[in-house]
Formats: sequence, structure tokens, C-alpha cells
Amino acid sequence: MSRIYIWHVRGMHCASCERVIEQAFDKLPGIEETEASLRQNRIGIRIAETAPEPDISAIEQELTPLGYRFEREQDTTKPSDKKSIDCAIPGASAGKAPLGRRILHAVTALAVLGAIGAILLPTFRSIIPSVSANASFGALFVFGVIASVSTCLASTGGYLLAYTSAAPGLRNTIGVHVGRLAGFILGGAALGAIGSAIPSVSPSAYGILALTLGIAFLMIGLHHLDLVPSLASLGIRMPKKISRLADHVSASQHPLASLAVGAATFILPCGFTQTAQALALASGSPLRGAIMMGAFAIGTLPVLAGISTFGRFASLKHPIIRLTIGAILVIFAFGQIDGGLTVLGSRITPGGLLSGVAQAFATPTDTQAQNTTDQGEQVVRMTVAYGAYQPKNLTIKAGVPVRWEIDGKDVSGCANSIIIPSLGIEKKLVKGKNVITFTPTKPGTLPFSCGMGMIRGSFTVT
Repeated sequence: MSRIYIWHVRGMHCASCERVIEQAFDKLPGIEETEASLRQNRIGIRIAETAPEPDISAIEQELTPLGYRFEREQDTTKPSDKKSIDCAIPGASAGKAPLGRRILHAVTALAVLGAIGAILLPTFRSIIPSVSANASFGALFVFGVIASVSTCLASTGGYLLAYTSAAPGLRNTIGVHVGRLAGFILGGAALGAIGSAIPSVSPSAYGILALTLGIAFLMIGLHHLDLVPSLASLGIRMPKKISRLADHVSASQHPLASLAVGAATFILPCGFTQTAQALALASGSPLRGAIMMGAFAIGTLPVLAGISTFGRFASLKHPIIRLTIGAILVIFAFGQIDGGLTVLGSRITPGGLLSGVAQAFATPTDTQAQNTTDQGEQVVRMTVAYGAYQPKNLTIKAGVPVRWEIDGKDVSGCANSIIIPSLGIEKKLVKGKNVITFTPTKPGTLPFSCGMGMIRGSFTVT
């Protein structure tokens, strides 16, 4: 006969939090089984009948700096001969501010970050919109930086901190991060190779990918804003057995264990890492996959290296940090969803609705007037440079053939193709002059974009 004890846990944010807490409770004497529940914010343990009363003071000392708090559930001690623990006791999670206050905080964060983004977007346009299968090194690096200060990577920081605390020394610390970088590069190459074996996908498939990523970004962002549960709590997660492989690796005494510990972080459950992995897979190239995952890992390096070296982590879980990351992800989600809908041929997109309002205040340079040649064609000219279309809003007449001349000054990354989904037009762009011809049949709006929907523009057909 054994006994079951259950604690309410504050500070859990992702599936890896379960693993970190279970790993700590596994050290208790007489432990037979541990089970943490993100959905219920609880940890349950089953210990032998002859084991002493569990003392978690050492666990609290270890995990409190990581932002976790434990409160013993009342009247949960009971004998049990079950083979598993059920710690999913119904009840509302504690420690959250009222919904109205959380909404106010979220709106404020979005307004502030949105204003800052509107000012900085022209400068960083070639980086921010390109988190896609054709993403640049800079895009994945920035994405890694954002991930490194997110609570979704708390488990990775805690995992590395736990190992370097148990195996101190500069050699082990360096080995962990070298192993992590190597593991992500090799893992990215493997995913890219797998993607290359998959038949070429249509723009619609890329649109679905962008839309899926946008929804994932939105859910993760809203979770950081404390407005919705995490994806893991909804059952969208990696199996625990996969992440526990990392625990077995960290327990090894092999001379190369530090390298293996770092490489094992590639399989730790994290929404940011899994998003980058999906993009590496979609790239369809071992080289691009390796570059993308390597850039992502380098982006996370400064914060994770600081955590594993100095053990400072609690400050990264400050509410302001969470709100900032949440707002950034919601803004990213807006771009991904807008791009996905554009590629799928939707005439109604969030960006389209906003641009309709903005056009009322547009300057004359925002719209390119058409020219008519002797052959009766409309000639419109546009430049592709620095991740943007210049101009991005073009005016044409219905029923008159269009000669669209595109000057490809910078056609790298996402900008290397352009599509008009509603007309079935898709063209790979080259550096220099590109020409597309078509005839609009009716007035309205014709959206166009890059192949991943990250760079967008439109024709106004009169």
C-alpha cells in the first residue's frame, strides 16, 4: 500500500515545466511515481507506505528561483494501490489577476508594441516579415532571441542550469552550448533533408502552413498575455517519453556528456523550437534547414549561456517580460495569418481591412498611376527591394491588358517569387527586370504577395 500527496503549483507555463518539476520530486526518498499536470497546475506523487513524510524544502529552494511556488493540497493524503496517479483534481487555477485587468494589460502591451513596431518596421522590414520556410538567417536569429526570453524556454534554461550546477566547470558549460548549437544544425539539416524528399508543394500548401503558424503564434501570444490556456494544456504537445530522453542523457558520466546534454535540447518540448523545426522541414533543403536551426540556436545563446553560467532566471519571468513577448507574438501572428489568407486567395484579410482605412490618408506616392502603350496595354512598374514592394498599391483598369514590370533589386528569401492567387499567377523573380501580363476582367481588388504571403500588395481595378 502506498500514499499519494498533491501540491498546487504556480508558475507552470508549458509541458517542459511538468518535466522539470517531476525531475525534482523524483529525488524524494521512497518515491514510486510522480505526475505533474499543466492543465490542473498540480504535482502528484506516490510514495511507499514506509517512507517518511515528504519534505519539499530542498525542492522549493531549487525551483523557487525558476519562478515556481508550491502549496500543499488539503486532505489529499490517502492510501493507494493504483498503478498510476490521478492528480487532475477539478478546480480553478489560482494566482491570476481578474480578467478585466488582464485584458487591460494585454491591450496596453499591444498598443505600446504596435506603436514601436510601426516606427521601427521600415528599418527592420527585411527581417520581421520573413519568418517563413524561406526565412533569412536574421529572421530566425531574431525569433531565437524572442524565444530565449520567453517562459516557454524556462525548461531549457532550467535543464541546462541543473546540469551545469551538478557538473560545474567552464569545460562543461562550453560543451553544453557547443553541443546545443551542433545538435540544432544537424537536426535542422536532417529536417531539411526529410522535407526535400517530399514532393514540391503548391502555394496553397504554403498558405496553410503560414495560417497554421499564425494561429500557433496567436495562441502562444495570448497565453503569455494570460488570456487563454497554453497549447500544451489543450493536449497539443510532444510525448513525455521523448523529453525524458534528455533526462537520461544529463545523468550520464561520459566525458562527452556535456555535448550530448546540449544536443538533447533539440527534442525538449517548446512551441518556439517546434515552430522553427516546422520551418526547417518546409524549407526542403538540408543546407537551409541547418542554417535556419543554427540561426535560431545562436539567437537563444546569449540568454541561455547567462542562465547556465550565473543562474539568473527568475527575472525573465517578470510580468512585463511576459506581456512584451505576448504582444510581439500576437503581432507576428497577425502578419502570418494575413499572409496565409492572401496566399490562399482570400480577398478579405486583416491587413486588407486596415489598408482600406489607411488608403483614405495615402499620399500620391502610395499608388502608381498606369501608362498605356501604343499597343493598348497598361504598363505598371514596381520594385522589389529590402523585403518590400515599392509601391505596393497599384491602380489598373478592367478589360485592358496589363504589362506588369517588376524590378527585382533584392529577390532573396521570401521575395524570390510573386503570386496573384485569384488569377492563378505564380512567377519566380530574378534580379533585374521581370514581366507579368494579365487582363483584369472586373473592378475590385486583386491581392498579390510573395510565395509565403509575408510581403503583400494589391491592384485596385477600376
